Amino acid sequence: MFLSKILIFFTLVIFTISSHTQHKPAYIIYNKYGEQSDFYEMLRKSLDSDIVLFGELHNDPIVHWLQLELSTSIFEEKGDSFVLGAEMFEADNQLLLDEYLAGLIAQRNFEAESKLWGNYHTDYKPLVEFAKD
Repeated sequence: MFLSKILIFFTLVIFTISSHTQHKPAYIIYNKYGEQSDFYEMLRKSLDSDIVLFGELHNDPIVHWLQLELSTSIFEEKGDSFVLGAEMFEADNQLLLDEYLAGLIAQRNFEAESKLWGNYHTDYKPLVEFAKD
């Protein structure tokens, strides 16, 4: 519940920021030709694709939020045919991740035993929880 409230607050902040994009944009999306695009065009192109690779910087919270928004939007359209990969986890954490996503181990055990990035709770956990849900 607390995580949901944080995500709602963060989303509202981002939408507030994006409503003032002419002054201080939080992000700018470019297409493959280097032309400025927008989220909905990126979503449309993503829905037309079999695989979407989302390039990112591991310490950029705006990009992680955008990943979550894109993933959520694709899932709303594709449903169970949507698969989310997580390259930010090391291979030796795969079993722990699988067990957590399957509900076989508690969140606290997963987080205590996995090698997590320093920004896991703010940037990656929302994606992991989305995948789990």
